[in-house]
Amino acid sequence: MAAEALAATVAARAAGPGACAVCDGPLQPYRHDWLYRCGRCHTLRGLLEIDIPETPDEGRIDEAAREAGLATLRERNNAVLLDAIAALHPPGRRLLDVGSGPGFLLRQAAARGFHAEGVEPDANVLAACRADGLVVRQGYFPDALAPGARYDVIVFNDVLEHVPDVAAALQASWRSLAPGGILCLNCPDRRGLFFRTAAALDRLGLAGPYDRLWQRGLPSPHVWYFTLDGLAAAGRRAGFEPLREVRLDTVELGGLWRRIRYVKGGSLLVGLAAWIFAAATLPLSRLLPADSAACLLRKPAG
Repeated sequence: MAAEALAATVAARAAGPGACAVCDGPLQPYRHDWLYRCGRCHTLRGLLEIDIPETPDEGRIDEAAREAGLATLRERNNAVLLDAIAALHPPGRRLLDVGSGPGFLLRQAAARGFHAEGVEPDANVLAACRADGLVVRQGYFPDALAPGARYDVIVFNDVLEHVPDVAAALQASWRSLAPGGILCLNCPDRRGLFFRTAAALDRLGLAGPYDRLWQRGLPSPHVWYFTLDGLAAAGRRAGFEPLREVRLDTVELGGLWRRIRYVKGGSLLVGLAAWIFAAATLPLSRLLPADSAACLLRKPAG
């Protein structure tokens, strides 16, 4: 619940950043008082406040605009993920979407014959899921799951980067997966064009794009920025076997304006500049390392 998440954030700040989620290396202060970088693998860790609402509120996010802005992009990327998962022949058809949001992946998975259910802590998006009859438990993974629940596929779809204790989340995934089950980790990649550009602007004193990518000031900010190699390494440490990587699109012009503007009170001028940059660099972004990609891993059957 929100109070628990906030308490955990306060405790984390008091305790410091801890160790790197990828290699267990030391996390060192990096450019901002809230930002740390691993001295070994350069994974980034942000100590940002988490305040996910347990009851509906107005908040800073226009949820209808966010859902509309992401719908086309999510539909296309989710189809790629589900194709990749199906090709790996998981042992059955029970799928868990961790942090299921408004239910994009759940709807598509159900349409493909998966017995799909989700877990989602944010009360502001639960109604959209449940209105369509989707099975979604409110709360945090794995505590919100039914006792003894097991799945053939677990998906963290733009979610793991929001989880402070990545090692615990991966260990819980191992326990909740059937032997031979598939774990899909889709996260933003710090090697992508948009992240690199925002980081360069931040160094020049223009912090807005960097803050937006970290989702500073929003209820569920990013607290990690990984690479695909880092996700695979973290999975290996938890006992998983990395199988393949999947490149995903980061930008879709249809809905982009709503996506940029879903944070209430944002600068119109800054939003316009972001739209122009994204549109102008779209062809280039598809040739360079992706800002969004997924790592698929398997729990050994034996």
